[in-house]
Amino acid sequence: MVDFLFSGTARVIRAVIGVLLMFWAYHSLHGIGRDIVGIIGLVFLLSGLINFCGLSPLFGGPFMKRASK
Repeated sequence: MVDFLFSGTARVIRAVIGVLLMFWAYHSLHGIGRDIVGIIGLVFLLSGLINFCGLSPLFGGPFMKRASK
């Protein structure tokens, strides 16, 4: 499970979910809901770009995977 969380597919999925959440927040929501959903979308986008996963420690893995040399 941890291997999948840091795979390229999972990174793309997190980034796409982030973009969709930010798009939805900007075009459909108003007030504080827009801000909250936008920030959550930004976190998902950054987690896909930077390669960190908040669920990984729950499965015994690292929070952030370093690039192997």
